[in-house]
Amino acid sequence: MKPKVIAIVGPTASGKTGLGIEIAKKWDGEVISVDSRQIYRGMDIGTAKPEGEWSEADIEKGGSINQLFGARKTFEVEGVPHWGIDLVDPDASYSVADFKLFAEEKIADIVKRRKVPILVGGTGFWLKAVIDNLDLTQTPADPILRAELEARTLGDLFHEYKQLDPGGAELIDKQNKRRVLRALEVTKLTGKPFSEQQTMGEALYSVLQIGLRVPREVLNERIDTRVEEMVARGLVQEVRGLCERYGCEIESMTSIGYRQICQFVSGAQKLKEAIEEVKIDTRQYAKRQMTWFKRDERIHWVEPGQSVDAVVQPFLLKNSIT
Repeated sequence: MKPKVIAIVGPTASGKTGLGIEIAKKWDGEVISVDSRQIYRGMDIGTAKPEGEWSEADIEKGGSINQLFGARKTFEVEGVPHWGIDLVDPDASYSVADFKLFAEEKIADIVKRRKVPILVGGTGFWLKAVIDNLDLTQTPADPILRAELEARTLGDLFHEYKQLDPGGAELIDKQNKRRVLRALEVTKLTGKPFSEQQTMGEALYSVLQIGLRVPREVLNERIDTRVEEMVARGLVQEVRGLCERYGCEIESMTSIGYRQICQFVSGAQKLKEAIEEVKIDTRQYAKRQMTWFKRDERIHWVEPGQSVDAVVQPFLLKNSIT
């Protein structure tokens, strides 16, 4: 019987963290964060990391997880272990393939200890890579093409990518030059749309996906409130410290919240304008997330606050779920 895994999905600010903790407490689970920004140390406020405490991890020392990521400690939130947080420094290279390896090893570790792995996050492609066992493209960069692409503007790159891969262009963060550049590079080198190059392998897990669906108006209000709270908690100071240490050109600093505040820190924009851009870009990102998740008919959609026992209990207590 394949190991059972629960996945909590949905757009940013929909309540995924809270639901993951609720299920973990009730069903003896541990959370694996599926967030492509919470992996970075020091990027706390802008990535909405949950507040918790570090403690010694209850895992066998010497395993490959420790060797790769130094994961000798675990991050506990309300007593629930959370993995996938603070894996690397902001200037480190870290790909979806790296996360897939980490998640597979961590799931095996959690299952070995008779706990329930709970994947929680809104980075849809990273989640899909794990639960659908994607065979990820490993197309190497071409130095000549890369130099040519890097010399072009983001708008120009996105325009060409949209022509070559319309489906991928709908979902990609079109404000992230590095991601757009890489997607276009792979598409041009292989002659096939980047979004169609990941094939599914044999499923490794039996997965229950639970999606949080929030009305658009409510979600937008939550996003605006969250951004204001981030600023009040010290987002500007966090970004300024990261800029002083790493600069604003590294890939991790191009994510929403960081690239806009970097514009303020550098003097290129007023703070009020930067904050408004964070809100707008986050709302657009939430829309892309929902576009991605709505394509997956396996997701059981619920409203915030709605009990999920009716789907979780039979999934965990029976041999299989249909």
